[in-house]
Amino acid sequence: MTDTVVHAATPPPHILGYTVRSRTRIWVSYIVPTCLGLLVYIVQTASDLALSYQHFRQKEPTLGAGTLVLVILPPVITFILVAASKEQRECACSERNKCVALGIGLLKLFLFPFFVIFRFCTRLFWAIEGLFHDDDDVERMKCLAKATQTSNIELLLFVQAYAQAAPQIILQLYHMLVQDMFRNYETSAVQSLSLVFSAIDLAAITTSYHRIESQRRVGRHYPWATPQQVDSHRCQLEQNERLCCEAERKKRESERTITSFPESDKIMENFRARKSLPNSGEATHELHIQGEDEVDNDALEQVETRALLHSGPIDNATDEEKIQGTRPRLKVRYEDLGDLDTIEVLDSIPETPAPPPPPKTAPPELPVLKPTEEDPPTPDLRRTLSDNEHRKSRRVTRPLSQLETFKDMLLVNAQLYIKENVPHPPKLLIGRLKDEDPEEHTVLIPQSPKPSPLTPKDVVDFYFPRPTKIVNGIQQDDFAGRTVSFFGWIAFITMRMLSLSTFCVFYPKAFFILVGVHYALMLGCLALETRCRGSWSRSLFLLLLAYIYIFVLMEFRVSFKNIRLWYGGYLVLTLVENITISSIWYANEEFESWWFGFIWEWIVYSGILFLATLIVYYCILRPKEVSLIVEDDFPQGDQQESPEDQAVA
Repeated sequence: MTDTVVHAATPPPHILGYTVRSRTRIWVSYIVPTCLGLLVYIVQTASDLALSYQHFRQKEPTLGAGTLVLVILPPVITFILVAASKEQRECACSERNKCVALGIGLLKLFLFPFFVIFRFCTRLFWAIEGLFHDDDDVERMKCLAKATQTSNIELLLFVQAYAQAAPQIILQLYHMLVQDMFRNYETSAVQSLSLVFSAIDLAAITTSYHRIESQRRVGRHYPWATPQQVDSHRCQLEQNERLCCEAERKKRESERTITSFPESDKIMENFRARKSLPNSGEATHELHIQGEDEVDNDALEQVETRALLHSGPIDNATDEEKIQGTRPRLKVRYEDLGDLDTIEVLDSIPETPAPPPPPKTAPPELPVLKPTEEDPPTPDLRRTLSDNEHRKSRRVTRPLSQLETFKDMLLVNAQLYIKENVPHPPKLLIGRLKDEDPEEHTVLIPQSPKPSPLTPKDVVDFYFPRPTKIVNGIQQDDFAGRTVSFFGWIAFITMRMLSLSTFCVFYPKAFFILVGVHYALMLGCLALETRCRGSWSRSLFLLLLAYIYIFVLMEFRVSFKNIRLWYGGYLVLTLVENITISSIWYANEEFESWWFGFIWEWIVYSGILFLATLIVYYCILRPKEVSLIVEDDFPQGDQQESPEDQAVA
């Protein structure tokens, strides 16, 4: 088994192109991300709750209520999405009744921090358990499968990044910037902690999901998918492996056929040997034969043949030639030596037997009447050339006769090849077709029924193959690619959030106009990309996806047809927006604190860092493109939503 990964179902087994051990992959793909995710979630949730309490304590109930609502909003949205999804409901009610499933859902809603922590601990436990088994052991694979088992908690973490972390950054930054120098430093410390870990959470989720649609086409599934959806992706990978093996087998057979037929090397070797044979071998005797040769099945030519009979073995002859080496090259019928016209030169013994003798009831042969002197001379209709052109006619017509013989040999060989190598439809299918055709009953010859019943081979030896298609996608990022991508998104989010929040401080009305125009533009691009096709739930999801595109760009539930155009256009648009709105307030406003100058420098440095990481990631660390061969269920172009697309977003 090779280490080459041809799908995106699992993280790649290499870092910077170098294959790493299974134990190292567990550390960098499971243990380290799980520990960091657990730390970020605990600090972020605790700081947001503490910040809400601090706002209430400072007699700011609006900010306190807003902060608390942002903390409670993700589990509420997750509960609604799970309850509205038919697949999620069926999965929840498959092992228990509806009341118990509803009770567990409400329990997760009210005690969501503990269930999230339990999810991280479960993943960490099974990842560490996998370290105690040998490399590529079955038990290790089972442990990793349990560590990556799907759960609705992953959907909660995804919603939390964009329903809690992103608006929390805007809200707390705005509150910090509008305060004067005499602010509560305890609240500012908690706000700083909340801002940092909210940005980390938003960057981590964006790094994991920014190309998930391209990865999902080639094997990856949503972390909150149902077991049925996971099985469908597993079947897709098994189907791809089967079809790839079949294509590889056909390719090997084709190469083997090309190299073994027509055996050009052996033919050229025999040709050179035969060409040098008269010079190397000794002629035992020379035989002159003079007779008639039939040309074009009509005319007779006077032929003079000289045959050199050689003796001695041929060293480079093939096995077939060695077997036929004892057969005479020249066959002479000694009983008809008086008439040399009966001599035949045969290169091989014919495959077909001689025709049977005529039956006794056949009429006797008609006597052959020989012409007499009294009969008038009959013209020779078979010959139209003069005697002077006799030698020229022999040179012209003899090659034509040889070509006709060669043509017959090619036809016989083609018939034998088709009979031996081309598969025939089974007798069962032929019988059904004959039964369905009423016209065939008048010409069919009745046959006796088979004495034995149909064997399994008669039933399964013929099937109609289904059409296939090639699906393109990308692998998951390796550890180096995820690290560089994470820092790039951190820089982009820092630049974006600082630009929007600072612009909101100076121009609140223009801020909402800018955000509204950006939202409408993203919604129009999504509608143009999807052609507004799909169910109403998918169309409703586009409204939420356009909201996410205010902060970051990700290929989620919408497969980009031109990925470079989307990312290039979005990055240019956001960079122009950030630089424009930052330059407006930096050039026109008077600052009461050094904070605004510091924020301007951070915006510029974050933009430069983002561009540097983008170049490194795109030129060196971007994941490889892979392709899967799958069966096309909708060959006529009727693209329907898969069950996973119809499920919760």
